[in-house]
Amino acid sequence: MNKSNHIDLSSPNTSKPESSPMTTVNILSRLRTATEEVRKVQSNLDKDGSSDQVEILDKVGKELDGILYNLVEILSDDTRQSEINITSNDGQISKWLEQTFSSKQTRSTTAAGRFESIKAIIQASSFVNALQRQMRQNAKERLSTMLDLPVDIQKLNLWSFNMMEYEEPLNFSILLIFDAHDLITRFHIDIETLKSFNRALADGYQKFRAPYHNDFHGADVLQTTHCLLIKSNLMSVFTQLEIAALLFAAAIHDYEHPGLNNVYLVKTKNDLALTYNDFSVLENHHASSVFKLLRDKRYNIWSHMNTNEYRSFRSLVISLVLATDMANHASLVERTSTYFFFKETNSSTSSTDSKTLLQTLLHAADISNAAKPWPVYIHSAEKIMEEFFIQGDLEKLNYQDDKPTFDRETTDIVQLQIGFISHIVHPTFDVLSKVLQIDSLDENQKEQTKIITTPRSQYTIPWQYDLQLNLETWKQVSKSADMQQLVLNRKPLQLNLEYLQEYVEIAKTCLRKRSQHDQLLNHTPSS
Repeated sequence: MNKSNHIDLSSPNTSKPESSPMTTVNILSRLRTATEEVRKVQSNLDKDGSSDQVEILDKVGKELDGILYNLVEILSDDTRQSEINITSNDGQISKWLEQTFSSKQTRSTTAAGRFESIKAIIQASSFVNALQRQMRQNAKERLSTMLDLPVDIQKLNLWSFNMMEYEEPLNFSILLIFDAHDLITRFHIDIETLKSFNRALADGYQKFRAPYHNDFHGADVLQTTHCLLIKSNLMSVFTQLEIAALLFAAAIHDYEHPGLNNVYLVKTKNDLALTYNDFSVLENHHASSVFKLLRDKRYNIWSHMNTNEYRSFRSLVISLVLATDMANHASLVERTSTYFFFKETNSSTSSTDSKTLLQTLLHAADISNAAKPWPVYIHSAEKIMEEFFIQGDLEKLNYQDDKPTFDRETTDIVQLQIGFISHIVHPTFDVLSKVLQIDSLDENQKEQTKIITTPRSQYTIPWQYDLQLNLETWKQVSKSADMQQLVLNRKPLQLNLEYLQEYVEIAKTCLRKRSQHDQLLNHTPSS
């Protein structure tokens, strides 16, 4: 055998693998490369007539193929837990990120189907494109005019839409988005029943008057999920029942949220934690409470579903809401990454793993504020941090030994935002960008790309520029900002938005210069 073709199977690499959220994907990549090399050697030997060695390598190749697909089957199990490794200058923030967005719990696993190739899913067929154009161009003026709603569906189609500028956000967002996806017609939903349900849902969201997890957040996640659907090429992939489950789960996913996280509820032996045995406490409560609400015929918008249809719908909604538990973040991103990795190599399977894609869309929408334009993002960031600090105030009273997760007097707000965007939001949307084919930018975002003098094609994804700008802004703040000026008030938290705007402009300049530098390196002329 030629030395260059020799593969030593007796001395496996025992070096410690790198610690990274993408470690599993890297392992899979290396495994696939090894498989391809074996096949290449096999092909060369076949030409030389070395039949015995060809047979041995054929067995090795088949074994590697089997390992490869067994790994995919393991990774496609949505009950599997993963950890996330964080490096940050602030140990307190690192601990929060690791504990909140991953889990070391051991759960019983169930058999799960193999990921199907996404290649067929993201192919932009003429049918998909026509469906998307119809969705964007149809203003549904009939419903918005008839019900005297403050916005129409065209506004809700915008990634840059600011839900906090309107009152009763759940009412108009559910009405318009359900109508846009023909759910009202398909499932024979009575408009008056839907309006009654919307009011009851809003009352539940406002029950604890949480600064962030309220009806504005529920409506925002619904609208963002709608945007992800219509701007991607997934419209023809999901059934109408799956779309109904996704949009309904988005609307209800934080119903009756107390503004406290699962860790706090478990640690303080809250009634909810005892009811749900410390497992996805809030998420179980959100889903359970809404389905109890639906038992009342005044609010049962799905009353015309048949028994089998409703059973499938309910099961999927519960699965989607439970997947919003932030402890599932690392596992979900890893599974979605693997899904993308095998989009061109995986063989056909019996059914599409649409549930993983649905879960990813909802999770991304749930943490999407940092990927929105700065005015939308910074107000939501202020609200969520105040909610954290309220929990920190309670932890000071109820925790005997540990210091609070977030102390409003000492927490580094800037590093908190940098860590959250860098380690949680950015990886999620990076994976989403690879998995989905996003159709186009909003018009106002296209104007932004002109301002920074970069090729429009460089920012073809709705969130790409805003996500970079928001992160860069905090990095600039961390370098030279006066922290005394940054915060106007500590309780409740009030940020100095006018002062922060100065750093937004600095960040824009940095991004423009960086883009121009990249263009020069790539010899790409500015447009």
